[in-house]
Amino acid sequence: MRKYKNGSRVSEVQKKLSQLLSQVEKGEEIIITREGRAIARLSPMGQTKRCLSSRAQLRASQPLAKTSSVEILQSLRTEVR
Repeated sequence: MRKYKNGSRVSEVQKKLSQLLSQVEKGEEIIITREGRAIARLSPMGQTKRCLSSRAQLRASQPLAKTSSVEILQSLRTEVR
């Protein structure tokens, strides 16, 4: 982790933002401080998840259940009675 001190002037960070973002893309985390106090953190986003394009893809990605939902509901109903 690298600390980047900008004093009280945000303009310094704005001038070097492209360079700082390049460092973040390489996996580095940067803490921006003002008057010695951390005010912001630039860090990599991590792995982003892709959205599924259809419900069929969602269903296909789920593991099969050992018990059907109908059986589960029936057993819950009989427990309540």
